[in-house]
Amino acid sequence: MLISEPIDVEMRATGMAVKVPAAFIWRGERYEIVRVVDFWFDTGFGAQKRGKAWYTRRHRNCYIVEADDGHTYELYLDRGGSQLEWHLYRRLDSA
Repeated sequence: MLISEPIDVEMRATGMAVKVPAAFIWRGERYEIVRVVDFWFDTGFGAQKRGKAWYTRRHRNCYIVEADDGHTYELYLDRGGSQLEWHLYRRLDSA
């Protein structure tokens, strides 16, 4: 299910001094992240028609997470603009 909405994310440090999402707030409700299933960097161009110059690339940290509501979500941190923005991209299951 496509959502594609901005969210607030709370981070926590892991044992390796790496921060991962711990919870997110979507539409006023807080979702605790039970497990980070996957993580990757998206530096592709997407469907942009502005050319393939380095500065038109996406700069996203993407996560697949399981939340305490029993659903699995894809969220990402957009690092491409002047401010960092978190987005809840989609729900991956139909639980």
